[in-house]
Amino acid sequence: MKKPIVLAVACASLLMLGGGTAFSAAPSRSSSALSAFTSAWADVTAYSATITVFEQKGIKVQNVIFRYTFRKPSTVTVDVIGGPNNGVSLRWTGGTTVSAHRGSGLAGLLKERLSLHDLLVTTIRGSSIDELSFSQILAHAQQTPGAISQGPGMTINEDATEAVTLIPSHPATDAGYTLEKIEISSTTHLPLRVLGYQGSTLVRKIDFVDAELTR
Repeated sequence: MKKPIVLAVACASLLMLGGGTAFSAAPSRSSSALSAFTSAWADVTAYSATITVFEQKGIKVQNVIFRYTFRKPSTVTVDVIGGPNNGVSLRWTGGTTVSAHRGSGLAGLLKERLSLHDLLVTTIRGSSIDELSFSQILAHAQQTPGAISQGPGMTINEDATEAVTLIPSHPATDAGYTLEKIEISSTTHLPLRVLGYQGSTLVRKIDFVDAELTR
């Protein structure tokens, strides 16, 4: 039996906030923080960050750390550096498949190509590698049916944030989330944290640390 390759991803199709379920088309909504996010993201051509992910589904809990690199329009590399399957690398260049390998040298050349949403490369809440880019986080917040609001966010690593909250109209089609929140940096205007709740229970927490931007 193959050992699942745990990706702890969000990012998003978030569709990162969406947990792997495509959202239906809806008019874009916005707020001042989302508008600033849109402008900041337009100036970025690539970025890398260390991402820590906590997810809970029922009694199952998953914690993973990985290095994530994204280059527009849709090239993603994920290197798992902590948690289950430490040492696994994944690469996606758009489309419906992802390549995976473990280790370096000759062993690292032995790759396996899997469906983008194969259970081997998704988190316990159904997120895959296509769901972590800032563009998909933004699209999900703007287009998922529901109510959008904004207010002061938490201070994260000494960086003030604005919190954009989404209350989905149809949680059943949004991985069961009844409330989602993006903590957007007041300095870079890009996400520092993504949260997902079922009722009052936090079931997803994604932190973006040490982000390096290419403009």
